[in-house]
Amino acid sequence: MNFDLPTDVQELVAVARQFREQRLAPLEQEFLLNGNVPWALRPQLQEEARALGLWAIDVPEEHGGLGMGQLAVCAVHEELNRHPMMFETGGAPEPVLYHCSPEQWEPYFASVVSGDRRSCYAFTEPGTGSDLGAIETTAVRDGDEWVINGQKLFIGLAERVEFLILFASTSPEKGSRGVSIFLIDSGTPGYEVVRTIPTMGDAWEPTEIKLNDCRIPAGQILGDVDCGFAVADEQLSHGRLKIASYQLGIAQRCLDEAVAWAQQRSTWGQPIASRQGIQFMLADSAVELDAARLLVYQTAWHTDEGRDVRTEAFKAKLFATEMAQRVTDRCLQVFGGRGYAKDNPVQSYFRQVRLWRIGHGTAEIHRWMIARDLLGPTANDPPRA
Repeated sequence: MNFDLPTDVQELVAVARQFREQRLAPLEQEFLLNGNVPWALRPQLQEEARALGLWAIDVPEEHGGLGMGQLAVCAVHEELNRHPMMFETGGAPEPVLYHCSPEQWEPYFASVVSGDRRSCYAFTEPGTGSDLGAIETTAVRDGDEWVINGQKLFIGLAERVEFLILFASTSPEKGSRGVSIFLIDSGTPGYEVVRTIPTMGDAWEPTEIKLNDCRIPAGQILGDVDCGFAVADEQLSHGRLKIASYQLGIAQRCLDEAVAWAQQRSTWGQPIASRQGIQFMLADSAVELDAARLLVYQTAWHTDEGRDVRTEAFKAKLFATEMAQRVTDRCLQVFGGRGYAKDNPVQSYFRQVRLWRIGHGTAEIHRWMIARDLLGPTANDPPRA
C-alpha cells in the first residue's frame, strides 16, 4: 500500500500552498479582527485561484473540469483551510446538479463550472434538520407550474448566489420518500431572503428564506418527483467528506501555532515546551490528527474508486470534526490568555469548528447511522405512537 499522494495531487497542493501564503496570508489579521474580509474581494481571489488551476477540481474533463477526483479536492481543502478565512476554490457544482436534465444543464450545471453562476443548498427548516421526512416546505403542481410555500433556515450565502437548490415536500403522506428538489432563480417572485443570521463563528453568514406562493416552471424540478431522498444521499456524503477535509487543515494550523508558541513562551526560566502537561496535549493532538487524515483520505480514495462511501463519510466527518474540536481547545489552552485574543487564529478556529459538529448532520445522527450499518434492522428506532 502506498500512502503518498499521487504526483499530480502533490503538485496541485503546492499551488494551493503558494496561493495561501501569497494571497490569503496577508489578509489574515483583517479577517481575524473583523470576522471577515469584504465579500467583494472573494470573487477576485477566486479568479486568481482559477488562473492558477485551482478550479473545478473534481469535475470530469468532458464537463470542463480537471477530473482529479475527491482525493485531490480533500488535499487542496486541507491546505487552504490552514488559513481561517474558509476560502474555497470555485467551479464545482453541487453533486445534485449532475442530475440536471438536458434543458437544465447549461443554465445550472455548466454555468457553475464556467463561474458565471453560483448556487446554494436549501434543506434545513425551523422544525427539521437531519429528518428529511419532516420537511414542511411544500411544492404543489398547478398546471405548468409548481407553487412553493415554506421557510428555510441557516442557508449559507443565499443572498450572494444566482440560484437555489431547494428541497420541498411533494407528497407529504410519503414522508422522506415524498421529497423533491427544485431549482429557483434568485429574484423569482415569492422567494425572499429575509435576514442574515448572526453566528458565533467567523466567515459563515447563514440566512433565513421564505417562499410565499413562489411559482416556478414545471421544468425546474431536478430529477423525478418524490426522488429527492436518493439524490440527497449522494449530496450529503460528498459534503461530509469535504467538511472532514476542512478539519485537517484547521487542526494542522492550530497545532503548528501551538508548537511554535510552546517553544517560544517561557515560565520560570524554561520554555513551556518542557512541561509534560503541554507535551501531552500536543502529542495527543498530533496522534488524533494523523488518524483523522488517514480516515479522510481513505474515504476520498474509495470515492474515486467508485465505491459506496456513505458509512465511511459518516465516520470521517464524525471523527474529524470532533478531533478538530479537541485540538483547537488544547491549542488555545497552550496559548493561555494569548490564545483568547482576536488576532490569534486559534480562537477563530475554535469557534468555527463548533459549527461542523452540527452542519451536514449532527454527530449524534452520524453515530446512529454508523450503528445502523453495524447492527442492521435491530438498530431501528421503535415505531412512533
